[in-house]
Amino acid sequence: MFGQRFMSFVQACPVAFRGMTRLILQNITFGDREVSTVLDACRKLELLSLDLCVCVIDPVTSEETVLTIDAPDSSLLALSITTCAYARIDLIQVPKLEMLLYTNWNGANPPFRFGKVPCLGRISLSCAALHWQNPFALSHFLPNTTTLTIMHLNFADQMIWIKPEGPKHLSTIFSNLRDVNLYNIFYECDLNWTMFVLEAAPSLSNFRLKLSCHPCGRNRCEDNANKVNVVWDHASPDFEHHRLSLLQMVGFAVDEKLMKYIRLVMKRAIGLRRIFLLDQQPCAECDAMNNARPPSPMRWRFPAGEDEKKLVRQQLVDGFSSSVEISIG
Repeated sequence: MFGQRFMSFVQACPVAFRGMTRLILQNITFGDREVSTVLDACRKLELLSLDLCVCVIDPVTSEETVLTIDAPDSSLLALSITTCAYARIDLIQVPKLEMLLYTNWNGANPPFRFGKVPCLGRISLSCAALHWQNPFALSHFLPNTTTLTIMHLNFADQMIWIKPEGPKHLSTIFSNLRDVNLYNIFYECDLNWTMFVLEAAPSLSNFRLKLSCHPCGRNRCEDNANKVNVVWDHASPDFEHHRLSLLQMVGFAVDEKLMKYIRLVMKRAIGLRRIFLLDQQPCAECDAMNNARPPSPMRWRFPAGEDEKKLVRQQLVDGFSSSVEISIG
């Protein structure tokens, strides 16, 4: 009903929609091509946000349909989609689109299929993987473009839903990538797989990681996919990165696995200048649980004082001649 009313509104007031630059829609059901119709009516639209919107259910299969966006004359620069129920979103032609954000999809992976999106510079994806969503390769997902400069992937403490792959598959797509944020990687997961990003992105300047350990069960539900360690052992043994300037890790702990990983990045990124190591971010639910029971010897432990921080720095730089600045806390 809301979808029908909105489309009638668009058709009845063409002058009003013709000059619109920002449009935020919530709790609306669209037909598979009605978003394209909206973009055709809103020729000056630069931002479109869809929140809790769904597609019409296929009457034959009773499945969610694919949302198709085909707007070759659109001025759309940014598309934001949050918790929407589509089998997939096909971006056929969105020639000026620069920024794409998608949070919490429930269809199969990958959530998009790209056609002509030649200006895409920033992509942000956030999802707690469900058991019917299999990990996918970024090279099979991202458009064949060299304009991508910023990539933010948030795994929401659950399964890692991308597959590591060699640079020959991603070097063109990642050729101008400058900033990569890999957030809420579950703490038990090995981090060496993230090196495939460095190897495929020669222009990368800032690399930020955030580890997550939430005994409170944040983002956990009965449909979550099983969390499994990601193994990547195909990195080139003589690979060197010359542009990386910053490595930042939120959720650092005194842990041999993390120390080895940071030293690996230091070894490969020969121009690295700064390393920021930060404690995990506070969580009210986890703090309440920890306060109600005795401290565990396995509890996440950030370096406690200046003496321990100094020791961590010494262990990280041992054997290296570089003058990388290491900030802890």
